[in-house]
Amino acid sequence: MSSSHLSRLLFLPSALRTFGRSSAVTAWSIVAAGVLFASACSEDSTAPVAPGFLGGTTANHEIGVVIGGKTLTLFQVGSPTTQATIPLGTSSTVTPTGFSLGGRRAAVPLGNAASLALIDLETQTISRFYQFPSGNATGSAFVDDTTIVVANTATNVVGRVTVGQASSTITTTLPVGDSPTSITVANGRIFVVCGNLQGAFPPVNNGIVTIIDAKTFTVLGSVTVGGTNSSEGAVGPDGLLYVVNATDFSSQGSLTIIDPATRQVVTTIPNMGVGPGAISIDKNGLAYISSFSGATTVWNTKTRAFVRGTDNPVCAKVAATGKCRGAFAASTSTDGSVYQAFFGSASQGLAPFVFVYAPSTFALRDSIAVGAGPAAIQIRTF
Repeated sequence: MSSSHLSRLLFLPSALRTFGRSSAVTAWSIVAAGVLFASACSEDSTAPVAPGFLGGTTANHEIGVVIGGKTLTLFQVGSPTTQATIPLGTSSTVTPTGFSLGGRRAAVPLGNAASLALIDLETQTISRFYQFPSGNATGSAFVDDTTIVVANTATNVVGRVTVGQASSTITTTLPVGDSPTSITVANGRIFVVCGNLQGAFPPVNNGIVTIIDAKTFTVLGSVTVGGTNSSEGAVGPDGLLYVVNATDFSSQGSLTIIDPATRQVVTTIPNMGVGPGAISIDKNGLAYISSFSGATTVWNTKTRAFVRGTDNPVCAKVAATGKCRGAFAASTSTDGSVYQAFFGSASQGLAPFVFVYAPSTFALRDSIAVGAGPAAIQIRTF
């Protein structure tokens, strides 16, 4: 989830900031990411069950993790109303839009606060903060359970920190492409998705993916993707990297497929919906591509065809109009259920929820209240 698909606000006219940097209905106009490869979060029956709340219920050990407003919320998948909330701070500079998970920890980039919060999920407390000298902390990812990388979309660098380091300052940094917003780690590589906005909006230049060796923390190369305003990426079971390109949030977005081994674009698929900003891929190779204006489409990476296209997305319809609510992100549980974050809409009187859809049929099954403005979500076992 890599993480931060709302950071586009930095580049939009103030007239569009109706609901502030943390977004809302018009806020998808400022979406940028988020999400790690979903199969990495699947249940491991050999792993010990976490103690207490983090162990879930007797029948279901999975936990939902949601970022919304200035809070990280956890809920037990087997008992969704059983929840825990972790406040991230009250300062106006605290503007989190995504998170990453490693072991039983979460890393939350705090946006305009230019810092990263490290959270102990067992104790549900913030262990410590890591600070950039300036900028905007967006996407993050765990390289391993004790090493974290975090992007600074304002200074165009990625910083690396460790859980036990003495200093709270992020001093180990590496230049990447312009406007980095999302980080994914897979197979010993770090993939940094960069919008390449260069201070301008609407975007003119195609996005860039900077590829870094996770062990040596050196740049291996970069790939120019096949669309503008690239916002988030995910690695599929086939080992390929899938990057969503949001364009100008009013035109059809696209999906660029990259071969990490050759560092070449395989192809770019058009017509992925208006302003797609988040992607997750499950263990079966189904890609869930979400946008606030277009809900969640489902695209099969194996057949390269839609399961649920832009004309019939996975969504919760508004009773009064029959139209789809949008989506900021989606994730799947072990049984294939889809958990979709809906930010809410003050102008339409629609409350924020995590909507739950049945496996395969995608029939709406439940709604979970998780606080204000859910913008990113992962389901996993700890």
